[in-house]
Amino acid sequence: MARQAGVSQSTVSLVLSGKSAGRISARTEAAVRQAAEALGYRPNVAARTLRTGTTRTVGLVVTDVTHPFFGPVLRGAQAAAWRAGYAVTLVDVANDPDRERGAFEALRAGPADGYMFFTVDPPEDSGEHVVAIEVSPPGMRFVRFDTERGTDLALRHLIELGHRRIGHLASELDAETFRMRRERVLAMLGDAGLEPCGYERASFRFEDAQRAAVALLRGPERPTAVYADDDLLAGGVYLAARELGLRIPEDVSVVGFDDLPFARVFAPPLTTIAIDPEELGATAFEVLMGVMEGGAAPRGRILPVELVVRGSTGPPPVG
Repeated sequence: MARQAGVSQSTVSLVLSGKSAGRISARTEAAVRQAAEALGYRPNVAARTLRTGTTRTVGLVVTDVTHPFFGPVLRGAQAAAWRAGYAVTLVDVANDPDRERGAFEALRAGPADGYMFFTVDPPEDSGEHVVAIEVSPPGMRFVRFDTERGTDLALRHLIELGHRRIGHLASELDAETFRMRRERVLAMLGDAGLEPCGYERASFRFEDAQRAAVALLRGPERPTAVYADDDLLAGGVYLAARELGLRIPEDVSVVGFDDLPFARVFAPPLTTIAIDPEELGATAFEVLMGVMEGGAAPRGRILPVELVVRGSTGPPPVG
């Protein structure tokens, strides 16, 4: 492998052990990894664990692996982990608190050097290296998006378009990020002198989101705009509008959150809050790496968001 990469054996060892950062160039590291891939190199994890006391493996625990958001998060974490010589194990707890606890105990019993927990409640005082994603438990390192700003941007956009009856289709998942969204919706409406106009919760399934959106749009005072906690929930508003014979945005405007790939193929394309899930995964691993190495780092990392305006929003209907 050293001959194929054109480097010394010690350089190969540094790269494959994950100790090359700051010691060799990115170009040389890339050459070694390309040579390893071409030769089909596979590390002997058991031998390395006995030798170093580490497995070079971390766990990523997510709430619902079927949600399209988590693929890019995993990919970002894996890319960052691979560059550092680590692998990522994915665990899905299917929104079940019992699985949450069991998953952590299973990971602790197996070979893992650290853990990333997405919206689930990370175990506190476990003595393990843990980073929380989209939650910020006291005393624990975390990475999350600027949810408050994202919600403010969405509500401000609708208010500036002239909407005075704004409904909220929320996630039924009781997680910090969704509690923040509800708090900001109420705060933004209050600051504008507006009353909330309908509130429903749903799971991340199009059918359930459609059911909740129908209830929202059939309320005593139908909202002229709906803010959805997630693009998938926003898709439920599209289905409900079709069922009720309403046009988007002429009869009801819709704003989502996440900017998932399918948001662009809705008719009309969805106005939403754009975030970068791959950056979230990569940043979570980088923070975890710092925790595992015992370095000093800020307790929290908050990633930027932006409003992307497309065809699903417009002025409220006249009359």
